[in-house]
Amino acid sequence: MPKKDLSLDNIGATMIAFSFWTLCISDLLLSIGDSRSQYIKITGYVILLLAISLRPRFHRRIYLAFPLTFCFSIGMIRTFNMAAGIDELLRFMFPLVITFAIYAYRESLEVLLSSLILIALTNNIFQCYFYFSYASGLPLLLPARLDNGVLLRAQGWIGFFSEYAFLNFCAFITLREFGKGRASKYLANTFLLFSILAFSLKLIAVTAAYPLLKNNSKGRFILLSLALISTLTLLQGSQITPYTNIIQSKISLYLTEGNSARTESYRVMAESLSNFNILGEGLGGFGGPASTTYNSPLYSKYNFNWFGLEGILKTTDTFYPHLFVELGLLGGTIWLYMVILYGQGKNRNALWWYVLLAFCIDNLASMGFLSPAYVFSAILVMYSLSYKSHINSFWGCRGKTHKNPISHTGHKQI
Repeated sequence: MPKKDLSLDNIGATMIAFSFWTLCISDLLLSIGDSRSQYIKITGYVILLLAISLRPRFHRRIYLAFPLTFCFSIGMIRTFNMAAGIDELLRFMFPLVITFAIYAYRESLEVLLSSLILIALTNNIFQCYFYFSYASGLPLLLPARLDNGVLLRAQGWIGFFSEYAFLNFCAFITLREFGKGRASKYLANTFLLFSILAFSLKLIAVTAAYPLLKNNSKGRFILLSLALISTLTLLQGSQITPYTNIIQSKISLYLTEGNSARTESYRVMAESLSNFNILGEGLGGFGGPASTTYNSPLYSKYNFNWFGLEGILKTTDTFYPHLFVELGLLGGTIWLYMVILYGQGKNRNALWWYVLLAFCIDNLASMGFLSPAYVFSAILVMYSLSYKSHINSFWGCRGKTHKNPISHTGHKQI
């Protein structure tokens, strides 16, 4: 029987790792506007469901799925358009499936962590080619992302700079925590550097707090930051001013003046919740791509100001207003708990909370929670940190093996 269980773990974990690659490829196709993206994404989730069915193990708090199902049902009843409602229902279900799948195979996380490292590494290799091609005029394969026509943002082959930055951030945390030896430390630093090169200001601000957790990394972080700033200064010379102008404009846009669809969406969320929105105003109604595709009436109801970008923006690019307006206070809270806290182990140290906050803060001005590869990276690292003792052979990991890891963590399963 133990050999059979081990075989199931290996097969299931390999299926989940393959699904991770599939979901990343789906995002690649989405970034270039290929309609096959949705089919590839669905294939990835079918693989996850098959892995769960191969070894169905759930944490005792799976009972929260019942009130969440009730909230989903209310959301479908209140939706303004059935097609929009189904679209958003599937988007909300996908992160839950990822969480359930990784939890079911939490004793084989080294397989998934290896995939995380390889995906991040191949993205960075592609990014190096991209820089060379951009400078020499060779084919880029993917369109260049220039912020305000000035700042070239790293995006890897996955095609989205925010997702690329967070993927590298997760790879950096993984190697710094589980890697052993000089080579893994050097590789971790390259992941940190490429994360910074995506110029995601939210994530850079979060990354700056890492030395507070790991004092021995402070010097390396400062050197990498100085090297990046020096490189930009040398390359641009007197043209460094446009970069500072970009930072100032973003601070003005999101913090001081609030003249953007992102800040407007938080106004709508506050107004909606102040009207005792407990069970939501309907799936597909606000913030997400279905709401703009099917012309949701909620934008008119709340006099939403797109600041001239109506018909251009597909989403408000803010996840929390999307979640709490559509699912309400009850549904949104349960959904968040199920995605980020369901089945997490008891080893929630400062680094675990740091990764959680990095994920949540980055979603203040993005829709990362509904991006499969984005969610996969965050949840995988969080499970790895909270079940550190289960990881036996990853990059010379220093974790220890426990004969009965389930009872060791005090978690029950059904």
